[in-house]
Amino acid sequence: MKRPRSCVSSRIITLSLANCSLTKKFSPAILIVICSLACISRDHLCFQGKAASFGALLGMEDDFLIEQKHTNFAIFATAVLAFCGVLLETAMNVTFPTLVAQFHTTLNAVQWVTTGYLLAVAATMMITGFIESRMQTRQLVVCALGLFVLGGAICAVSINLAMLLIGRIVQGLATGLIMPLVFALIMVKVPRAQQGRYVGIAGMLIALAPSLGPSYGGFVTQVASWRLSFCLIMPVALIAGVIAIVNMPQVFPQQKMVFPVGQFALLLLGLIGIIVGFNQLGASGLNSLSTWTPLLLGLLGLIGYVKVASKQTHPLIALTIFHSRQFNLALGLYFSVQFMQLGQTFLLPNYAQLVNHLGSFSAGASLLVGSFASAILSPFTGHWLDRFGIRRVALCGSLFLLTANGLLLIFSQALSTGLIVGGYLLYMIGFSFIFNNALTYGLQNLPNKLTPDGNAAFNTMQQYAGSLGTASVSAVLAATTTITSGTRAVYVGMLMISILVLIGSFNFNKQTA
Repeated sequence: MKRPRSCVSSRIITLSLANCSLTKKFSPAILIVICSLACISRDHLCFQGKAASFGALLGMEDDFLIEQKHTNFAIFATAVLAFCGVLLETAMNVTFPTLVAQFHTTLNAVQWVTTGYLLAVAATMMITGFIESRMQTRQLVVCALGLFVLGGAICAVSINLAMLLIGRIVQGLATGLIMPLVFALIMVKVPRAQQGRYVGIAGMLIALAPSLGPSYGGFVTQVASWRLSFCLIMPVALIAGVIAIVNMPQVFPQQKMVFPVGQFALLLLGLIGIIVGFNQLGASGLNSLSTWTPLLLGLLGLIGYVKVASKQTHPLIALTIFHSRQFNLALGLYFSVQFMQLGQTFLLPNYAQLVNHLGSFSAGASLLVGSFASAILSPFTGHWLDRFGIRRVALCGSLFLLTANGLLLIFSQALSTGLIVGGYLLYMIGFSFIFNNALTYGLQNLPNKLTPDGNAAFNTMQQYAGSLGTASVSAVLAATTTITSGTRAVYVGMLMISILVLIGSFNFNKQTA
């Protein structure tokens, strides 16, 4: 079937941006955002052309098309809000040496700026199902935007590490509210045949953030102050928030639910206990009581949650989602690639500064090529999921992960800037094949009534994987005598995880999602 002229035009606009005069005036990141709008508009216009013809035959009105247009804007705007939150998350990683000197503390203490933020995000995501059932979706966006602005203001005027940590936790609550909404909108409001493409486009925006963050944070820190990084992003967040509020449809039906305080407390105890235990492993060693006590408490919390939730009619996160083997496999791979990715965005910029003696901007910029590669590939890999299925796509991605981590392990004692750029580029190519596609495939293997629980599980694990990855890498570096020996130990672990990802990819079903 021939596509409408608007579809062809939008494709030409998207492909020609790289060579037009706009590249002289705008940064590549802004151009990628414009391309994202063009891609979303293209899908909308193609769909609109077909639907309009069908509607004319039946005498239908344009209400559905208008609703689809608002949904596209809402998806894009919420993705930009999520981008802002994740951008600041990794922007702080490259400022750690500066924060250590300014607040007269250790790297192991400063890393809680990221770890605490991610824990706040994960904790909020655990209760998004409850929040979405009690609040109008538009009210949820207003609340998230307010928390993001408040947290940013606290961070910008912080006078000590504790105040900075409080501000980051507040912003973590905002990101925890908005991140699940992006993919919930897609899974509920977008036709199944187009979900992979939409997840890829939204994922392209969000995937930019973890690697653009160090470049952004490094540049602002080097030319001004790390405090300014919180101020500069505010106009973008405010504009995106207004667009989201104006266009946001109601995603989930409203119902009265009693908040499961006990379940939330047990699950939170489990997550925090394990993080603190891993963090103490580097500071106190494996035989220390301060290491095993939080680990044991965390394990007991998780066991307690499983026992309590299995007896509840409406648990915080329904355990029945784990009855699907394919869902569990997708969640495991999703967790693994995120664990490694956030660990690397913590490790590599600090290695570049402390070993190669690069400035904060140059250290952050070393991850830039990988971030753009991942962002550009995300829509294509989403399309390949729709066409070829998860097994082939995940296998391709896992081979890139193995190559990247093997290369970085071999040269871990003397990682030049070129090796950092090349190794991270290979990793992010593999990441783009697996990350968003695992989310899409996992949710497609659940019945519709369990989609909110599955979405909450994926988003909680995304943030928890990042938090655990940062804490684990920090613990390994603290336990070793030099950063180079610590880097080698980190990549031994990451290579083993990559092998597990490859094995897991072979176990996906062969048929398309």
